[in-house]
Amino acid sequence: MTLATAREIIDQALEDHNPVACLAGFSGGTDSLAVTHWMMENVPGTIAFHANTGIGIERTREFVRDTCRDYGWPLLEIRAKEDCGQDYDEMVRQYGFPGPAHHKKMYSRLKDRAVRLAVKRQKTHRMDRVLIATGIRSDESRIRAGYAGRVINRTGAQLWVNPIYHWTGSDKAAYIREHRLPTNPVNEVLGMSGECLCGAFASHGELDLVRVVDPEVAARIDRLHEQAAANGFPWRWDEAPPKGKKVADMRGTMCVGCSKEGRVDPGKGEVE
Repeated sequence: MTLATAREIIDQALEDHNPVACLAGFSGGTDSLAVTHWMMENVPGTIAFHANTGIGIERTREFVRDTCRDYGWPLLEIRAKEDCGQDYDEMVRQYGFPGPAHHKKMYSRLKDRAVRLAVKRQKTHRMDRVLIATGIRSDESRIRAGYAGRVINRTGAQLWVNPIYHWTGSDKAAYIREHRLPTNPVNEVLGMSGECLCGAFASHGELDLVRVVDPEVAARIDRLHEQAAANGFPWRWDEAPPKGKKVADMRGTMCVGCSKEGRVDPGKGEVE
């Protein structure tokens, strides 16, 4: 079976759904970089979209902004706290760090609301649909491989499309080299973009790596440890809450990479 190309996937989505606007999810990782560049080159009118969770590496946000500025890409950045009223620090103080069981809650409040607001801003009619291109690829992990055969997914007005789903890691790397795209230096240390540090799938020792690339956000998490513990939530950012709580669905469309294997492996390079 011949796998659909990025061009074929996008053309099918455009023909079948006739979206009024196209967004390219640009987290700051290499997958999102590749798909954003591809969309900008191949789908006129595309807008780069960054969901600012309010708890992430500032250098990554700067990389996204600088790259869009340098290439002349329009950027829509929606902030969880300022634009959607979702304050990560306050959530931790009230409920403790999320752990895997509450990843769905973090996704809903820190990213999904930003997505819905971004889509709302593009619509002029209630029946409009907005295409959101992601950098999900099939060979990254068992989690992402679960999207096989689902390169186009509609959720209400949101039309999620994975143009580079069939690209291998080598394909992506070759594309970045061919187009001489700058990459986020944070990836080299963390093995991921670090655009969301909610901690739901944080590994032991990951905070030490965060401290290297962004001492301020690491110190902020340290303070939250103390504040959460004082409120009766003693587990740490990279620990799960006590057992007995129902585990929520892990698959937020823009957070699929959070739980994949090897997500922090600086010795082997970036995985996002």
